[in-house]
Amino acid sequence: MEQSSQTVVKLAAMECAASCLLTLLRMKQVSSQYFLINYWSLNYSSGLLMSGKNIRLYRLDYLYGIQSELKKGTEDDLVRFIHEGGAALLMCRAADLDYFPRELLTHEENGIQHFSLIYGCDASGSQFQVADPTADYIGTLSREQLGRSRMKGKDSPLYYYTLVPPKQFVLPDPKEAFQFTSKQNLQLYTKGDHNFGYRAVERYAADLMQSIHWTKERRNLWIYQNNITISSIIKTRSAVWNSICELQLLSSSQLEEGNLAIDRLIKLWTTVNFLLIKYKKRYTDMALLSQLKDKLMEVGRQETQFLLQMEQVGSELS
Repeated sequence: MEQSSQTVVKLAAMECAASCLLTLLRMKQVSSQYFLINYWSLNYSSGLLMSGKNIRLYRLDYLYGIQSELKKGTEDDLVRFIHEGGAALLMCRAADLDYFPRELLTHEENGIQHFSLIYGCDASGSQFQVADPTADYIGTLSREQLGRSRMKGKDSPLYYYTLVPPKQFVLPDPKEAFQFTSKQNLQLYTKGDHNFGYRAVERYAADLMQSIHWTKERRNLWIYQNNITISSIIKTRSAVWNSICELQLLSSSQLEEGNLAIDRLIKLWTTVNFLLIKYKKRYTDMALLSQLKDKLMEVGRQETQFLLQMEQVGSELS
């Protein structure tokens, strides 16, 4: 895995960790297909409906031979790790990064974790090489600024996920990778905890019905922030499907059926976003609110059906 291209890859807004991983894969000249086919997820946390998946569920060990572990430590610990050839996903506060565009700080008050990719360091440990796809930035980060951006304040440890590349690794067979990821995607969506998958849709719909009682400021901010995250969901769904197609495992009829299912989902998510904007202006319209809730529940059902379809396709591959 030789380092080459130094170009950031931005999956979508609010997808900082995934975008950092995709950037690292590009740097190492490794295909991102396996990562993306494993990235169908949905969660509702801190008032935001998002497509992000917990880093521990990326399964980088199986897909790429990359060992990852959450660590807490000092700047010196991070320097030593980087000098040993590793990379790290640094948990940080975007607002404390000088390079981060102020206009992109739209979800800071929700307590959303930001991640930057640390992939190099000078000999003295005073300057780190960083890639931050959300900010479209690739450059240096000083030791002082890195410390200032700690997720839990200046007196707390650094928190970061280590990324240790394999010395040798053979990628899984495409059929096996698709079978593995299609099963995991379905299981997480249908049997995950109360924040994930179909239950995330239910929790979001419950907050939607309560939002009529919120203050106008709270409701409008919630709608604005979720307009952004739902737009990101739409982008990630397309990216996942495109990567599945690129594996060239599906028959022409399966591709046609999948394309129709994805088109339906994209239209449903787009309709949800449009109805949210209408609800912002007409928050006392109970018929509109009911229509929006119905569309949300339909999204959950259609996504479950699509994941069942993909798992079935995978199980039939010989």
